Amino acid sequence: MTETSDQNGHAAIAAEEARARIASALAPSLATAYLDAEPPLREVIFKLLGGEASGLPYVDVEHVSAIREEHQARDHLKRVTESELIRRRAGIAAQKVIDAEQAGDIAARISENLYTAAQLDDIPPVEYLAPSLLAKDSLAWLYGDPGCFKSFAALDIAASVALGAGISWAGIPTTQVPVLYVAAEGSGGMRKRVRAWEAMAGRALGDRITFLTTGPNITEESHLNAVLEVCRNVQPGLIVIDTQSRVTPGLEENGSVMTLYVQAVDRIRQETGGCVLTLHHTTKGTEVLRGHGSLYGAADTVLFMSRTASEERYAKIQIKKQKDDDDSLFWNVGLRVQHFCGLPGEEDHNARECSSLVIAAAHWSDVINAQTTAFEKVRLMIMDLEPDKVVTKRNVMDLTGVPDSTVKRCLKTLCEQGILTKTGAGNDVAYFRPSLTLDDAAAHPAQPGSLTEPH
Repeated sequence: MTETSDQNGHAAIAAEEARARIASALAPSLATAYLDAEPPLREVIFKLLGGEASGLPYVDVEHVSAIREEHQARDHLKRVTESELIRRRAGIAAQKVIDAEQAGDIAARISENLYTAAQLDDIPPVEYLAPSLLAKDSLAWLYGDPGCFKSFAALDIAASVALGAGISWAGIPTTQVPVLYVAAEGSGGMRKRVRAWEAMAGRALGDRITFLTTGPNITEESHLNAVLEVCRNVQPGLIVIDTQSRVTPGLEENGSVMTLYVQAVDRIRQETGGCVLTLHHTTKGTEVLRGHGSLYGAADTVLFMSRTASEERYAKIQIKKQKDDDDSLFWNVGLRVQHFCGLPGEEDHNARECSSLVIAAAHWSDVINAQTTAFEKVRLMIMDLEPDKVVTKRNVMDLTGVPDSTVKRCLKTLCEQGILTKTGAGNDVAYFRPSLTLDDAAAHPAQPGSLTEPH
């Protein structure tokens, strides 16, 4: 049996050598034959070249050297590939260990968060930085059109939380925690805003707030890790990101890639146990949070801010979504100039360099009077009605100061726009906002007064 196999093997080798010699006879040189041959035949020709190359006909010695170099390179590549394969296998084995550990952590976390109906009372209640406004361990968005003063509002909230005890926001008590404010749009005016706020509140913020004055691309792992390292040092309970677009350069806001941003801020939330408040913009011409639906879906709290007077500094902050609390609240706010140097404002210095706008609560009458047109005054008053609450033309006239005939035209327009519904006839005509309107949420205004004030 062995003898037969050997005979067959010798016969095959002889046949390959014969084919090689035939190929070399037909080609200008063995080298050319080598290049034109299939891989099995190449091996035989190479052996012929490597034997007594100089004694074979038509052999180009320099070409033979090139062919030998090709084989040497191929052998080296084979050794490198085998070495890389060993390293890769080692890496895969190490990754399997890491995956197993993570799987164990995940399994443990899932197991720790299993509750029967009877055990649900053991779950700790939601803790707040400011009740009905921002919760600990949550994701929140504050959004609005450019120029609606949302950065001023965010600083006002952040500073109130940073000082905590003795400071309230819009009458809401705050829990003191360190704050990290990512001023990704730049730090140019931040110094003045902070000093003006301190002058208004009569308290210094000191090291209660840390400002990061650059825009890290937090969807990139290296940038996110750097931000997490900052969080480990600062230990913030509130992280403000101003704004989302500045920390997600190049990402398509309307694409599902926005889930990368959600994952990034959620990692910050998980590692700090704090509230991550992101400032963002509206979709142009609407009151809708700009970008992919995953943003709104991931949010525990969504706050919408809009200007209520085009020529004056008045705005409205309203809750659009509140996962575990009342979602019908809103606050009317105004902005005023606050000086912080304590010097007279004429000749001694440039007052613009030591003053800034600060947020303060606005009285309803001030907001109404700030409207530039009669229609806007009536519309604003109507939009702040609770759904299904009935008002008469006389009610609107008394609240807005707009004359009879003008109110009548405004109410007719609002009915045509579907914002109001008319009911009754003659002297019994009344108007109400349908409960299913999509223009605005039912709302209850906060008490007037300073937004940031001692208890």
